[in-house]
Amino acid sequence: MHFPRRLFPSVSSIVRRRPHFPNFHCNFSASSASCSSAGVEHCNFGTFFQLIAHFLVPSDGPSSAGGDEYDEQLLHEEIPQLNYGKVHDMADRTRSNCAVYGAGLSSTGALAIASLVTTPTGPEIVYRPKRIPKMNAKAIKQVAAGFGFSLFASKNQLFGSGLNNFYQLGGPTRTGPMGEPMQDQALIWHIETKRILLPEEYKRIRWISAGRMHSVVLASTDDEKNFRIFCMGTNTHGQCGVSPISNPFVTHNKYNVLRSVAMPMDDAQIYKVHACLDTTFALATDGRLFAWGLGTDGQLGNGNAQMQWVPSLVGGDLAGERIVHIGGSTDTLLAVSEKGDLFVWGQNEYGQLCAISEEPQIFYPTHVPFKLGKVTDAQATGSSCIVCNSDGEVFTWGSQVLGFGPAITRLERPMRLDPPLFASAARDGHRVRRVFAGGCAMGAMTEEGHMFSWGANRHGLLALCHRKHQYFPYQAWHFRISIFIFLTSSAYCQISFAEEVRQASFGPEHSLFVTNRF
Repeated sequence: MHFPRRLFPSVSSIVRRRPHFPNFHCNFSASSASCSSAGVEHCNFGTFFQLIAHFLVPSDGPSSAGGDEYDEQLLHEEIPQLNYGKVHDMADRTRSNCAVYGAGLSSTGALAIASLVTTPTGPEIVYRPKRIPKMNAKAIKQVAAGFGFSLFASKNQLFGSGLNNFYQLGGPTRTGPMGEPMQDQALIWHIETKRILLPEEYKRIRWISAGRMHSVVLASTDDEKNFRIFCMGTNTHGQCGVSPISNPFVTHNKYNVLRSVAMPMDDAQIYKVHACLDTTFALATDGRLFAWGLGTDGQLGNGNAQMQWVPSLVGGDLAGERIVHIGGSTDTLLAVSEKGDLFVWGQNEYGQLCAISEEPQIFYPTHVPFKLGKVTDAQATGSSCIVCNSDGEVFTWGSQVLGFGPAITRLERPMRLDPPLFASAARDGHRVRRVFAGGCAMGAMTEEGHMFSWGANRHGLLALCHRKHQYFPYQAWHFRISIFIFLTSSAYCQISFAEEVRQASFGPEHSLFVTNRF
């Protein structure tokens, strides 16, 4: 039986003492651990499995200074170092019910693992999804990947990592030698997570989203009667909901307070926010969609081809529709109605909307006339679109990598990806319940929580353990810690601890995943 030494750092010392495992006969050398042939006859494997389970229970105490760094050749699962006491005490240790992983470019600090940046030999590009230890005990429910920065949200706490040169992770405001506020400091970043404070009364975090250089947070009071939208970062195009003339960027004031966006609402509440590159959206419970920020590619959906900082109603074919979803990573936007109808608008420079219009920009939302079933989720890369319906089917169209192999790089109309492409190695179902898109990548999550990704594999963000482009859906996430226990020279059994993906976010250079932990 062979274990990586760094995965189980103190296994030999525990078993040598073996006060409660008298029937477990093992011979440990300095470099490996293996069951002796004589010991196998008397080995109590029920007890042995219990011991292995103890080794996999993570510590809830603080990690050491080097606890973030692990050998890239080890298994996908990175188990935090344990503070071992007695073996029988480990069963009572508290475990987190989720884990956060990241892949892609690490040099910006967006992966929130300090050792990747500070260690001279630390990899600049992470192809294999790497667990973010600092987030293990935070009960993270949502993640958002921006341009070189990340957001992590639990039920009532918000964290950020990576670039903060435009205050996309909040303040306080940096000042120059004369006390003037300073904005463009490219070296201001956070290689570990920092806490982002929201006003005390708005403790419940409902939704987060990351744009190019700004962040959007929807929070509510504990009684869920009052909701507020908070934006921070660059406000050059009014994407933070205030005048860009007087506020070229938005962050916490000198009292560390972040102001909310003034919404033109009556009795309806906002329940979802979304950010693309330089435009922000808010979706109300009554199905109305509001937008503000840059509109030169038609992103605002109201005919405004410039910019506006006051939130306004998105028009076009959305009039009279009850919208339940808004998606899009760059300047092409997709909305889904309660009836499952799809609407598109924005950039059309790559022909992703050419079946509707030949114009390079579409300034009003337009209903998509194709038979797609009842659409439940929709997203867009910089050059293509992806949707899934209530039957778990996935459709893509547009330009570049679409999931049909290297020969098909342009589709004017939606085409269905073959459902068996989303069947896992475990032969689970292949119904897709969520789709994702970044600037150049697509993803799909099945009902069983299996993650598939494809597209341009920039900096390894597809989490496929390599940096080649992926031309069809490939299972990016079927992470299991598999321990092979050799009973004889020809027989063995396998223990697998699976992780189900809960949430994912694809940015232009990195990706983030939240999984269940068993």
